[in-house]
Amino acid sequence: MKNIIKIALVMLSVLSFSAAQAGVLEVTGTAKASYTIVSSDSTTSKQEKAKGLGVANEFNLGASGELDNGWTWKYNVNIDGATVQDDGGLSLGTPFGGIAINISQGGLELSKAASITATGNRASDSGFDEGMVEEHSISDMNHVEYSLPAGLLPFGIGAKIAYAPDTSADANASVNKIGGSNTGGFTDPGTTTSAQGNNIGRTMTAYQISAAPIDGLNIGASYEEYDGVVGGTVIAQQPESGSWYAKYAYGPATVAYGQAWRAEALTTNNSDLIEYFANNKLSVAFNVNESLSVSYSEEKSTAHHKTAATTDVELKSTSIAGAYTMGGMTFAVALMDHENVGYAANVDASNTVFNVSMAF
Repeated sequence: MKNIIKIALVMLSVLSFSAAQAGVLEVTGTAKASYTIVSSDSTTSKQEKAKGLGVANEFNLGASGELDNGWTWKYNVNIDGATVQDDGGLSLGTPFGGIAINISQGGLELSKAASITATGNRASDSGFDEGMVEEHSISDMNHVEYSLPAGLLPFGIGAKIAYAPDTSADANASVNKIGGSNTGGFTDPGTTTSAQGNNIGRTMTAYQISAAPIDGLNIGASYEEYDGVVGGTVIAQQPESGSWYAKYAYGPATVAYGQAWRAEALTTNNSDLIEYFANNKLSVAFNVNESLSVSYSEEKSTAHHKTAATTDVELKSTSIAGAYTMGGMTFAVALMDHENVGYAANVDASNTVFNVSMAF
């Protein structure tokens, strides 16, 4: 892993000492308005809420250029919400591969790759807090990433590796930033999801491999691991996660399926808590014509406990969605159902989201 950091430093130093041609600056993004309805027919923990109306923006400022030796560079900073920096990164493209310094972006996890929808939003990412636990993501931390050169391996095989020297979240880190306190410890995750956040190890490493062996087929797998838990904590289970997916497109139709697993960080003092989560996603999308698309997706996540004393609960979210694009404007609607919200049995809810977005 030290070699990856050395390579990153060498490559990025070239940006400081190599002459570069004039770069290109561009601004892209979307502005979106939404109307959301939430209802519930649960016998307990009803989710009746007022109808929601909102507007959001997301701007991406990008710059790119080319060095005299033919190497390329890119810089981006994302601005959304309250028009403050959300994430950003600086990358360098070379014949030997790509290297990037990512600030709160660039995750390698593929657990969500099999969830394709006409609206672009998964059922578990629709604004309703159903509480589905996903694969660990290195995008939650500032990290360095290396990717193999495109076309190096047959069958469209690509590979990436990323390393976070500090697992503390620090979204707006600027140049010469000193790392925060990182004990690498964690607290008991409770009875449902792990509430300890990302700082459950001093460092994190993520891996990804993907391929396109035949026309229309894309497959991939990812894995994440933490290291360096300290502070006298006796570990019963190290946190880790992984996933795989396959997606096949034929004509106007696309079908995808994937599975993921996430092992929770546990100490020897943890009693009957959740040991791991097992997720699977299935989705089908169809382009009716150049403007209209429809989709169906299903996401399931089961919380498995350490002992049989507590019943394992499956959280399920489904989505039926449609989108119509007219130039830079998109009208979309998604109808979603959630069963066992927050991994609590018999807590169900539904939400409907209407969106209109402008791309620029």
